[in-house]
Amino acid sequence: MAILCRHAATLLNMRFVHELAADPAALQPARVLLEAWCLSEHIDPESMVIIANELCTNAVRHGQGTVVLTASGSPDRLGLGVRQEARYELAIPVPDSSSDLQITGRGLLMVDALAESWGWQLTASSTFVWARLSRR
Repeated sequence: MAILCRHAATLLNMRFVHELAADPAALQPARVLLEAWCLSEHIDPESMVIIANELCTNAVRHGQGTVVLTASGSPDRLGLGVRQEARYELAIPVPDSSSDLQITGRGLLMVDALAESWGWQLTASSTFVWARLSRR
């Protein structure tokens, strides 16, 4: 279920929250909902949706349990976050450019290219990966 809300009449507090199962079938509906939210907030959805898809795909592939996708914005910045109440099998998410012949492993390279900054936070029970974008 997606929760779309605006806490004030300004762009400073716009927020999108969507929970999805750790199931590849849940990725497409999440992309559609995020794109609709972006358009409703007059945000170009292209980079946001690509980054969200890559971060959610990694959460589904490497983690377990429910994935929570969040997006927020201000007049000059946009933020995305993916939290999973389980640690990824891989302790630290890193871009992998080791082989041009690999079928997978390029998602974080795309995130790195599209985002102004990105990072992660691990706790004993969860993984949170985030990205920040300039508002174009």
